Amino acid sequence: MTKSVKDQPEISDGKIVDFIDGKIRKDSETEQIRQNFERTLIEEYNYHPEDVSVDFKIKVMDGSRKVTKTISLSILHEKKSAKPTQDDVYVLIMVVKPKTQPTDLSGGTEDLEKLLAACPNAAFACWSNGIETLYFQKKKTKFDVDIFPVNDFPRKGEDDAAIFTTDRSRLRAATGNNLLYAFKRCHDFIHANQGGSKEQIFWEFLKVLFAKIQDEEQGGRPQFSIRTLEERNTPTGHQLVKERIDALFKSVKKKSGFQGLFDDQAADIRFQPDVLTFTVAQLEKYDFLHSSVDVKGMAYETIVGPTLEGTRGEFFTPRNLVKMAVKMLDPKPGDRILDPACGTGGFIVVAFNYIAEQLRLAAKKQWRNPAKPTEDEERVVNEQIHQAGKNVFGIDFNANLAKTAQMNMVMNNDGRGGIYSVNSLWKPSAWPKEIATAITLSGYDMVITNPPFGTKIKVEGSEILGQYDLAHAWSKEGERWVMQGTLKTGVPPEILFIERCFQFLKPGTGKMAIVLPDGILGNPDLEYVRYWIMANCQVLASVDLPVEMFLPRTGTQTSVLFLRRKSDQEKLAESLSGEPPEYSIFMAIAKSVGKDRRGNTIYKRDKEGREIIKPDLYKKYAHSTVLDFAPIVEPTGRIVNDDLPEIARLFREEF
Repeated sequence: MTKSVKDQPEISDGKIVDFIDGKIRKDSETEQIRQNFERTLIEEYNYHPEDVSVDFKIKVMDGSRKVTKTISLSILHEKKSAKPTQDDVYVLIMVVKPKTQPTDLSGGTEDLEKLLAACPNAAFACWSNGIETLYFQKKKTKFDVDIFPVNDFPRKGEDDAAIFTTDRSRLRAATGNNLLYAFKRCHDFIHANQGGSKEQIFWEFLKVLFAKIQDEEQGGRPQFSIRTLEERNTPTGHQLVKERIDALFKSVKKKSGFQGLFDDQAADIRFQPDVLTFTVAQLEKYDFLHSSVDVKGMAYETIVGPTLEGTRGEFFTPRNLVKMAVKMLDPKPGDRILDPACGTGGFIVVAFNYIAEQLRLAAKKQWRNPAKPTEDEERVVNEQIHQAGKNVFGIDFNANLAKTAQMNMVMNNDGRGGIYSVNSLWKPSAWPKEIATAITLSGYDMVITNPPFGTKIKVEGSEILGQYDLAHAWSKEGERWVMQGTLKTGVPPEILFIERCFQFLKPGTGKMAIVLPDGILGNPDLEYVRYWIMANCQVLASVDLPVEMFLPRTGTQTSVLFLRRKSDQEKLAESLSGEPPEYSIFMAIAKSVGKDRRGNTIYKRDKEGREIIKPDLYKKYAHSTVLDFAPIVEPTGRIVNDDLPEIARLFREEF
């Protein structure tokens, strides 16, 4: 009898529950790779657990003797016997240790090919070390057996010819780390076979991603695809693939929203035909527009991070912090949203997806089949999402960061611009006319940002500082602080960003979420800053973050402050009454954010210190969206110990 989840025995440290068969196995890097692959078979390839055998035994000739080998996973033919044998195998999957190479004598692809040949009815095989994944097809001839590389193996219900992406229905939303690993495979292959600087390779790879998005948006027969074995494995075929992808990129360059993005880059994609073909083969199967914001975000950061100055992730605000801030602000379709220090676009991408998901949920209620829209229904909701994207804006002083943020938005189904490179703290009159027209003070419903901060990077110059109350000297008179006429010589940028964000908000209704060092909220020397905030804003919430939030790159203690800009009428009424109004402020202290000081993931434990394992919660988590901001549950049932989802939930309930 199969054990239910409730009947599962206690799971000790170093053990995990298998995603397919529910057995307890020893945890390891290799096992984690297998568990991710098992999840992929169910969630991407649509196989059922009963279609897959774990640790399947296969008899194979080793010299003159027959030995039994164990294969990590095998997909079985549908008409299998009660006790499957190797005659029932359809696809073999070999999962090996992360450092194993395909050419290794033990554990390499040669071993896999022997196992594939030993299974008479097996047609495909796959080899993976977690990062690199290789696929093979077997075809029998009259006198021999041929095994050759291909791009994929069929999903459940597909025939063998379906491995080539000639039909858009084959595109699938990426799950887990699969898109991230695909990006890494591309990155490693390009560096090994093409050469060039990190920045050159980064921009050429961006061109490929733009071409992929263009192909998905234009519909029709997929152009971003490998259509035949010849295209996959011959120089002539590689050239055909390159011609199609170059044509897609030329269509991208003609779009008005992308003017200037590639002006200083070559007109075509400069990857060699074989390199470009490999890259297309890794990415063609995935539906970028319908993959989750987390899956795409993690994958995108793998190529952006090493390219940007400082390779330790300085430009990435932790994803759970971003989602908490967006969930607490709760943006709605039609809201104008801005991040004036957008970096690679984490906040605006999540805010945009949060709105897009609301539009998609509303549209589903009108679809004939809520599980799958028609092409026309999909086109209508995508246009609504594009329109919503016109209300999302980002600014960053670093031009390359602004471009990467724009690409990040494009990957999330928006390509209409709205991201600019300019110093947010300058006078708007000093901005280029195009930017000053698009980005206006007092024009935003929400501002959400993690500005640069630190005493080493003070802002100087009267032309900038003269715009800000908080750049002046202040003196205390009784219980009040009074601004003086004297400007300071230099002010930390985070202080100026508080006021600039306030200036961007619509009076009376505009709200902001801003990440700040704790010194602003507690340092006695900065009391005047807190006085100014209380006088000009309603404090909605303050969430104190632990030091682990930004470790291991920086140990600065931070908080997220949520504010609403008061109207002039509110401030006048308070001035006349002499008394500030009473209101509730949501206060929270996050003790755990899902990782330790070294950046390692930590999991929820019971009172005895044992990890809590709930595999039944994974399915609910897997179907959650950015609207839910649910605690992360791994396929094995481990729950990431993160307080931020609960803080966001409590705030939404109380406010």
